[in-house]
Amino acid sequence: MRLIIAEKHSVGQAIAQAVGGHMEKHDGYVQVGDDLVTWAQGHLVDLAAPDEYKNHDWGKWSLDTLPIDPTPDWQWKVSRDKGADRQYKVVAGLMRRDDVDMLVDACDPDREGEAIFRRIVTHVGVSKPMRRLWVASLEEDAIRDALASMKDETEYRGLADSAMIRAKADWLIGMNASRAYSLVYNARFTVGRVQTPTLAMIVDRDRQIAGHVVRPYWKVVAPMGGWKLAGERLDKREDAETLLRIVNSDDFAFSIFKAERKQQHDAPPRLYDLTGLQKDMSRLHGMTAARTLQALQHLYELKLATYPRTDSRYITHDDLETLTALLESGRLAHGFVTREGIPGHPRPELAVNDAKVAGHTAILPTMQLDAGKLEGLDDDERKVMTRIVRRMWEAVGDDHVHIVTEVKARLSDDTDREFSSRSDETVSAGWKAVETGRGPEPEDEETADPAGGRNVIPSNLMEGGVIRPVGKVTVEEGETRPPKPFTEATLLAAMEHA
Repeated sequence: MRLIIAEKHSVGQAIAQAVGGHMEKHDGYVQVGDDLVTWAQGHLVDLAAPDEYKNHDWGKWSLDTLPIDPTPDWQWKVSRDKGADRQYKVVAGLMRRDDVDMLVDACDPDREGEAIFRRIVTHVGVSKPMRRLWVASLEEDAIRDALASMKDETEYRGLADSAMIRAKADWLIGMNASRAYSLVYNARFTVGRVQTPTLAMIVDRDRQIAGHVVRPYWKVVAPMGGWKLAGERLDKREDAETLLRIVNSDDFAFSIFKAERKQQHDAPPRLYDLTGLQKDMSRLHGMTAARTLQALQHLYELKLATYPRTDSRYITHDDLETLTALLESGRLAHGFVTREGIPGHPRPELAVNDAKVAGHTAILPTMQLDAGKLEGLDDDERKVMTRIVRRMWEAVGDDHVHIVTEVKARLSDDTDREFSSRSDETVSAGWKAVETGRGPEPEDEETADPAGGRNVIPSNLMEGGVIRPVGKVTVEEGETRPPKPFTEATLLAAMEHA
């Protein structure tokens, strides 16, 4: 008899349904035919705290006891968090049953899922054949396919080792550094491998903002008829006024020394990994990373989205058929994107890169989803699900084609004073039409017409040509700005590149 151990109750239920057959419910597990299906409750087994090591005097906080290092005799304990110890007894009892001759690791397909299963097995002390159920979708077909192609658990030894190393590193840094800082500064500090560098980035940004010195500047801006030429920033207003008088004179003209016009093709973005989705949900809807993950986790458990905790933005060739079916089914078009946003010839092959998929693929909707399912979701889940679908269409869409024009000019009698302008004209919105059904909005002040709309530079300008202002030249005043405070999206981006 197989004992299948999932990470969560909802996942265990999905696996039991996929196995099929008569289901008998018991306290903490279900039996389906010859299979038993149970579940953990997060980490049922955790590293013991320092004061739980009875052969060391680590209960007392003292610099003399530092550094604390249990190596090689690390100790583990059963968690008591929210009744986890009760579920541990259920799982341990099932593992020890004589009629159970195989253990199936069906915990989440990632490093932490591997750790949860291995710690339970080690703590219970059983030695039975073990297989790994690796599945990123809770659709019944996907689960059945994964059950039919399970690998030996020993093939995931590297993943288990990496989880163990990270857990011990977190423990060593947290326990030692927290005690050391607390004792030295006579205050309660918590120091962690991730939280402390993150806090340092936030504090550093806050110091930059607090220490910012506002400096005014002035720019001379010349209207050119549908577009504008702007001078360089000047630190003194009198210098700007002097330049204004020159440019406003009746016989003044600019000499063009650069006129460059390029057509650019912006390739579609990649599919979402968890961090990318969290950044966009923060940017677009102000949702925190925790809210996004909570919504995505529930969508996964509802079998509407694939596994959430992925760091891959691609799929493999084996998944190409599924993605193609999602695109061709028509069920993920109406209600998610406008007709203008659907690419004429989707390119699902752009999402494929076997070499960049380690464990599980990018986040995708499942074949269970259609627009009608959105009605049963809460607001966060609806927004997250819609964005995942739209990113799927973006990732296989046409290039965004646009023409970028840059012009630089000088005063005809002064080679040191430069004026410049930049315009960005959309030729084909491509994948950027998926979100709004139209082309992109003006992205910055350089491409915006001062009278409203876009700054559009005519295509007939030539290097060596002479042009004159059309209308009154003005002086615009501004001031240097401090760095922006971190939003969760910008903090996630900064952490990614740190």
